Amino acid sequence: MRRMLLILFIIAVFLTGCSSNSPVTDGSDEAFDESSEQVLPEQFQEDDVVLKEEISFYPAFNENYKTGNNSLFDFWFDIPVEWNVVDNSQDASTYDILSGNDKVIIQISGVLIDESNQDEDKFCDGLAGKNGTVSEYRFQDRWVGKHIQVSDNVAYYLRVDGDSYLILYMNTEKDPQWRARNEEILNNIAQSVRTAKQSHGINDTANETITQDDLQLGDIWVGMTYEELIEAMDKEPEDIAKEEYEGFVTKTLFFDDGTQVYIVDDTVYTINVTSPAYETPRGLKTGDSKQRLVQLYGKPSNEADGIAGYTHKGYEVFIVVIEDDKLMQIQIELGTQDIEIY
Repeated sequence: MRRMLLILFIIAVFLTGCSSNSPVTDGSDEAFDESSEQVLPEQFQEDDVVLKEEISFYPAFNENYKTGNNSLFDFWFDIPVEWNVVDNSQDASTYDILSGNDKVIIQISGVLIDESNQDEDKFCDGLAGKNGTVSEYRFQDRWVGKHIQVSDNVAYYLRVDGDSYLILYMNTEKDPQWRARNEEILNNIAQSVRTAKQSHGINDTANETITQDDLQLGDIWVGMTYEELIEAMDKEPEDIAKEEYEGFVTKTLFFDDGTQVYIVDDTVYTINVTSPAYETPRGLKTGDSKQRLVQLYGKPSNEADGIAGYTHKGYEVFIVVIEDDKLMQIQIELGTQDIEIY
């Protein structure tokens, strides 16, 4: 469980850096012939035009990660908030994931399926080469794809997405020690590769007692606009912590009654209250006992170190801080609500 009190999301996005060209190979040292690469949809086929994708990021379920999207192939992936992504491809099909280590190559690509690669098994065998292995791989969203291990430090992760392949490539041959130190991160990235925005949890609904209607405190709720929030609060915040990144702005609003609100652009993403003036739709407020919490909401999905969390569609969105059997803080979060944030 996340143990950060008050506002939990701190998003750091830096979109600079450089990397190399796409390394999708047939298992040898030579890259695919450019003539065999995918053909773009007609609307992108213009003479003398090089497409450069504007890469946007979104909050991920894990606050230490951010979610990226490729609009051409509509694939999604999570990377650490400190890492960056750049589009060095000629057709917006491939992103270089920048870890800060120039010796490491990590790329994620969309490849259209055509006559030359429509046999998935042969395509995977070509990527594996003579000494590589191909095995089934279950992604975090439970989709079963392929894990292609070319060597100890070179691997592909592949899944079929309609008329295209979604491929993650990792090459740490020049710094295998870095791979060993960052193996958990690399596994998290591979697991996150998907075709929908949600990072994970959407199918994990066991023992859930929270609904979207529960994500309200008094007259304020997650997903409302900044203007709606100020109107509902009937006052301005006494302080604002503002951060500007390329393409979006975040604000943490501090009100005089202890309420904190985290906003991305114009959308309320997280609300944390300490005042009993903000009652939930079921009648819970700070100062109530843990027993009343359980009476109204049932047993928490997660509980540790005085923090109880309830999930909606697998996402922890209703969180309370408990001290001496009393509720000290209540926090609600946007979760999986389908709102384009930035």
